[in-house]
Amino acid sequence: MKLKSLFTLGALAALASNSAHALTVIRISASNGDRGPTQTAISKILTTGWTFRGINGNTSSAGSLTTATGANYGAWHGYYGSAIAANEVVIKVSFSGALAGVAAVSSNPQVPQRYVATDGTGTGAVLDPTLPAAVLTTDYELATADFGFSTNFQSTSPFNGLYNGVTYDGLVEELVGVSPLGFYASPGFPTTSANITTQQAQLLYTTGALPLALFTGDFTNDANKIVYAIGRNTDAGQRFGAYTEIGLGTSTLVKVWKPTVTGENTSFTGIPFGGTVASHIPWPAETVSGIFSPEGSGGFTTGANLAPTLTRTLTGTAITGGGLYPSATAAYYIGYVTPGDALTRILGVGTNLTTPLYDGGPNTASRGVALSYNGVPLHNAVNGNAATVNTANIQNGKYTAWLYNRILKSVAFDSTPSFKLTFANALRDQIKNTDATVGGGLKIDANFKVERSTDGGLVTPL
Repeated sequence: MKLKSLFTLGALAALASNSAHALTVIRISASNGDRGPTQTAISKILTTGWTFRGINGNTSSAGSLTTATGANYGAWHGYYGSAIAANEVVIKVSFSGALAGVAAVSSNPQVPQRYVATDGTGTGAVLDPTLPAAVLTTDYELATADFGFSTNFQSTSPFNGLYNGVTYDGLVEELVGVSPLGFYASPGFPTTSANITTQQAQLLYTTGALPLALFTGDFTNDANKIVYAIGRNTDAGQRFGAYTEIGLGTSTLVKVWKPTVTGENTSFTGIPFGGTVASHIPWPAETVSGIFSPEGSGGFTTGANLAPTLTRTLTGTAITGGGLYPSATAAYYIGYVTPGDALTRILGVGTNLTTPLYDGGPNTASRGVALSYNGVPLHNAVNGNAATVNTANIQNGKYTAWLYNRILKSVAFDSTPSFKLTFANALRDQIKNTDATVGGGLKIDANFKVERSTDGGLVTPL
């Protein structure tokens, strides 16, 4: 009996050990604005020795986290839990958009999403899984999301109830932080007039272009200089955050431009910047996640893709809008992104850059311009290579262009104990308590004195 008991205990111990170390694949679909805090938090809750491989390349816990915080798509490999009974995990991340995250988690039955094919190990970059299937061949994976993150309320999206023949269930939405949203202009925009009002923003995004004179007040010198609008597609929380903030809502058609770029520089840690735009066209009609945008009303897939456009110089027919403004002599872009992309890609600074991008050398001419919103700055003074978020202006309600970050879970997922739920909740708490501030975000703590109940809604005292 004793021998049998020892055998039984040994078998159970082996089973427990195998279970504890079984490989679990976790898939996350999220907004671009959640990328920095989420990637940073993952790196902290995994045990030392993790690796990451994404569209920017590969890194490890002994390397630079910048590769992961700058990647919209990729996979982690590591262990979660105590050193004795750690669980091996592969975490596949798709920071494809806030509404993409809502749709991926709430669809019933869930609609498969594209993720990278790698398991988080190996060297070099992997292909962007959103590229056409003919380009990728087998270099992507179709699977359903376990949970997600979004900078939009589900109620802002059309993915709530029945939409386009698909049922979208209600979600468990838990706030983990706040993402400021900033307006920025391309190089050469007058820094003495670096401000945009709600009315100017409404007019710019409904007409697609305005004379610079409306920003500077100088109709003698700036009437023939044109400011063009650029924006995000309908998967983006930043799109709906920006357009609801300036009073356009979620369904107003906007007019934005798609540039053709030459001479882009990619030599600085893989971050693209600079170059010229010799021509641009109204953004072509497109359908994204089942939402149709007619010509001019679409936009860039991510903030990381939009931001470099705000470091480019407009030349040639881009200045005249292809002949729409034949007397134009100069032109600029205005667009919107979160500080996570703006600090690094537009202003050339940030805690995740070991060397500033615009360091006083020739690159300085590519630095974009941070705009105040209704006279209130998002950033403290951009002085050389220094720029930070003015958190007090957001916390006290003076600066109102911001979005909540939230984790998204289906009701079934959230109510059924599992290892994946344990991981999701640990990730939620790590972001909420510590890493919400990555990339210029804010924690919702005692210093935060205001709130809002809808995207772009009134900011009211707590």
